[in-house]
Amino acid sequence: MDRAEMIEKLKKKLNEKRFVHTIGVEYTAANLAFVHGCDIKKARIAGLLHDCAKCIPTEEKLKKAKKFGLPISQSEKANPDLLHGKLGAYYAKEKYGIDDEDILSAITYHTTGKPEMSMLDKIIFVADYIEPNRKMIRDLSEIRREAYSDIDKCVIHILKNTLEYLDGGKAVVDEMTKKTYEFYMKGKK
Repeated sequence: MDRAEMIEKLKKKLNEKRFVHTIGVEYTAANLAFVHGCDIKKARIAGLLHDCAKCIPTEEKLKKAKKFGLPISQSEKANPDLLHGKLGAYYAKEKYGIDDEDILSAITYHTTGKPEMSMLDKIIFVADYIEPNRKMIRDLSEIRREAYSDIDKCVIHILKNTLEYLDGGKAVVDEMTKKTYEFYMKGKK
């Protein structure tokens, strides 16, 4: 499936705000791929499809994940919206014809990250957080600069902010986010 076909399909599946975000992530991912020597085409595809399952209703996400035999963590059971990355990778493969494991991994882990991320994983994780349409959040200007100068430092910064934000509220913290942060903090020492 080419980009134009993906765009048409996504326009039908995503609300307007999510579609605008998706185009922003594609654009940002392509820029980051260029800077960090990663495959630009893969980055664009992963950016386009990263949220292809985001607009599925919450309870439907859990039902579909069970139906498709996807692994479901305790935090995903508590907050099925966290499943949109895994479901997105499943749909990218089944409905958009993507069989590239690098792209599917980047889609799966774009929200939580994972230990030992590939450059493409990092790019989609970061692009989702910093794309131009994001509302201003704490340290966003600094994080955007880090994305282009030191992507590992940027990943740690995003993970730290995410964990602090989630710990401060009543939101469920995904175990993978914690594992990812611990992994990258160990590497920093």
